[in-house]
Amino acid sequence: MAVFLMPIKPRFAYRIFTGIKKYDLRKTIESKPVVKYGDRVILYVSGRVKAFMGEYTVGEVLVGPPEYVIKILSKNPASGLSEEDFKYIRGSPVALAMEILNPILYRKPVELKNILKIFPDFNPPLRLQKIDNYEPLLVMVLNKARSTST
Repeated sequence: MAVFLMPIKPRFAYRIFTGIKKYDLRKTIESKPVVKYGDRVILYVSGRVKAFMGEYTVGEVLVGPPEYVIKILSKNPASGLSEEDFKYIRGSPVALAMEILNPILYRKPVELKNILKIFPDFNPPLRLQKIDNYEPLLVMVLNKARSTST
């Protein structure tokens, strides 16, 4: 299982953690998926929040032209996606859709200001970013947030 950090806007994070949104859409240039079933995605909520709020396990992964991804997911009313979501990936060379399984909202979010006290050179992710399973941020901070939430 690989681990990824991913930025997300607060309104989309809300839709994930309340169970409304069942797929997350991303623009990409990669024609092969970087994520696969069972991978862990840790969500950094941007905007005013500036914190790692939770995570989910990746289910089904779709990669292809935006029209293909939209065609498949628009047939699934349970996807929790709207025209606004589809608009985001239109015009991208390649679109990535990740099914959201087992979303976990951390009981205590890990705020950026606290991470910077321990890791002053840390920069929040700007896109889907794979991290090593032994990355100090993951081992010392994010795994602890997860264990107190499950």
